[in-house]
Amino acid sequence: MTALSRGATLVKFVRTYAVLFGIVGLGAALRIGWNDVASYAPADEAYYVSAAQFLEREGLSAYPRLVAAHLERADLAASPTPLRWGYFVLTTLACAVDAPCDGRTLAWLSTIAGIVSIVFTYLLGARLVGPRAGLVAAALTVTSPLQLALSRRALQDEVYCAVFLAASWALVRLAQDKRESLRARWRPMALFAGLATLAFAVKEAFVFPYAALAAATVLALRSRLRPADVLLFLVPPALFFVGFLLLGRDASAFFELVRLARASFLDDYGIQYQSGPPHRPLFDLFVLAPIVCILGIVALARLAERPRENRGALWLACFLLVSLAAFVGLPKNLRFLVVLDPILRLLAAWAIVSFPWAGRARGAGFAAALLLPSAVFELALFHETFITFRTYDPTTYDVLRALGALPGPAARAGSSAFPFVFFAALGVLLVGLVIRRKVAVSETPTNEETTDEEAAEKTAEKPAARALKPAGGSGVVAFWLGAIVVAFLSIVIAWKASSPIPAGKPGGVGLPGAALNPRAAPPRSPNAPADPMTLGLDALYTRSDPVLAAARFREVLAENPDHYGATYQLATALEQAGDPRGARPLWEKMATMADGIGDTQTAEHARARMAAIDERQNGLALADPTASMQLGLDALYNRKNPEAAAAHFRAVLAHHPDHYGATFQLATALDQAGRPAEARPLWTKMLGMAEGIGDTKTAEAVRARLAKNP
Repeated sequence: MTALSRGATLVKFVRTYAVLFGIVGLGAALRIGWNDVASYAPADEAYYVSAAQFLEREGLSAYPRLVAAHLERADLAASPTPLRWGYFVLTTLACAVDAPCDGRTLAWLSTIAGIVSIVFTYLLGARLVGPRAGLVAAALTVTSPLQLALSRRALQDEVYCAVFLAASWALVRLAQDKRESLRARWRPMALFAGLATLAFAVKEAFVFPYAALAAATVLALRSRLRPADVLLFLVPPALFFVGFLLLGRDASAFFELVRLARASFLDDYGIQYQSGPPHRPLFDLFVLAPIVCILGIVALARLAERPRENRGALWLACFLLVSLAAFVGLPKNLRFLVVLDPILRLLAAWAIVSFPWAGRARGAGFAAALLLPSAVFELALFHETFITFRTYDPTTYDVLRALGALPGPAARAGSSAFPFVFFAALGVLLVGLVIRRKVAVSETPTNEETTDEEAAEKTAEKPAARALKPAGGSGVVAFWLGAIVVAFLSIVIAWKASSPIPAGKPGGVGLPGAALNPRAAPPRSPNAPADPMTLGLDALYTRSDPVLAAARFREVLAENPDHYGATYQLATALEQAGDPRGARPLWEKMATMADGIGDTQTAEHARARMAAIDERQNGLALADPTASMQLGLDALYNRKNPEAAAAHFRAVLAHHPDHYGATFQLATALDQAGRPAEARPLWTKMLGMAEGIGDTKTAEAVRARLAKNP
């Protein structure tokens, strides 16, 4: 008997992991196939690439210089923070393995992380809601539009998602460990501490889901907390700080970077594109994963009725709700919420496998009937949003614009085929249902013949009950599940068959008789393929969207690298998008091309833009730092912001180390910012400079300052 039991367990194990292998293989094929981004964004992705190239060239010992540059240069304030030392180490290692070090190398790191996320989604689900739900969740994750999109970008978000899932799995595994001895539990404790530390080091915003992990573990699993467990939750943040100290070698820089990270939420991009009501993240998740969100709501409803039905599902629900509450204060961007996507899919998977119709006999068919329309719909959403319209940042505005929900090139008129498809499908369903019922009523239950007269009489007295039994059986269930699949497929087909809004309609390409812009191309047929050059000009000059315009002009240059107009317009768009460093080589190329054809006016304009960028990039004219000094003085004495003032004075000293006024004002700003220890070396330097030029008044003031402690 024991041998039979072991054999059945082995067969079940092999079958489960064979299905998991197929799911992971399909997810890997999709992610590898779509890792084909031609050009990467000039903002975060470009910074990650340049930082990885710098660290690969100089070694990790140069990390303090990366930190210092981020603190001293005002133009890097909105760039990814060096607090993410874990991700910078991973990208440096990736560049050491896969040369050359470019955006594609970092994108491969995201692709691998996307595949790992599928595996850990299953492992976490198997621990919490069982292997069947874990497999369904992994299958749902394969076609997640958000994770598919982030798996092809040179960003840290998908890596963060994978490490988060690994840390969550390690925590649940530890919480379910019933051993009392600390010696027996130290390995799972060390595993969780290490993975959670890495999650902090990949993205500092892990502090929010980390609090939700602790709350969900205490509230839902109700495992008895030991003193060692309480201390364990304090270890990862401490190790995160220690890791930064080992690389950055400056404790004060850690807290300054935290302050800058918080301030970056208030920049213009965050206010314009990442603000809104607290429930905006729920809307964003629903737009890209509607079926999964509906199933997640079903799971929450079941838990509300029977909260003790499944402790693992309750853990998922607690984590989801606490995280959503914690994320209210963060920018409303799905990149921050990527860790909630697998949690939502785990809840949806539990709703599927625990549904009354999803018994063991019909469970696979039921799950497939829900997974198929979800996969088709999500892949259509992904392709439309991130492939066709090359959406880089999944903000609400960009996603809705790509899906045609906002005026723009993606806007579509309703398909004339949709009513026909809808009513034809509805008619087929009704006819099929009527036929099924008639067949069920007319069937003779020959297999139930008996010589028992009493049983025959009971059967004759209840013909209605006999007729209803087959009608409610497995055949009707399969029929309706098939109907669900047909309905969703018809909706997707009708949506994809819809046509762009013709010119002259609200939200269309243009108005009759009036060109969009003097540079725009002639009007095209509504059914003609989209011209990226025209779309770029429309985005740049009509809708004032330089980020989208830059993406369109890059498409043109990918086909024709020497396209004259696209080179000019891309340089213009990059400058308007706040990326002068990316625009400068294009202006240089433009000047060469213009000289080659004798276009002196364009060549002069290109050189003027190059000079302006050089002036701005070199600290507002290296030969005359007056502008930077004025900005610093204004921040220090008028706006009472010593931190901002210190950044301006450091920028001056970076190019003029012996600047008299900048040295004095930086020391003053650091004193006002409550950092006298950092200011003291500057005061000492200032004393020598003042005595050297005979400035006795300043020297006396500096001596008085140095007489204080520190």
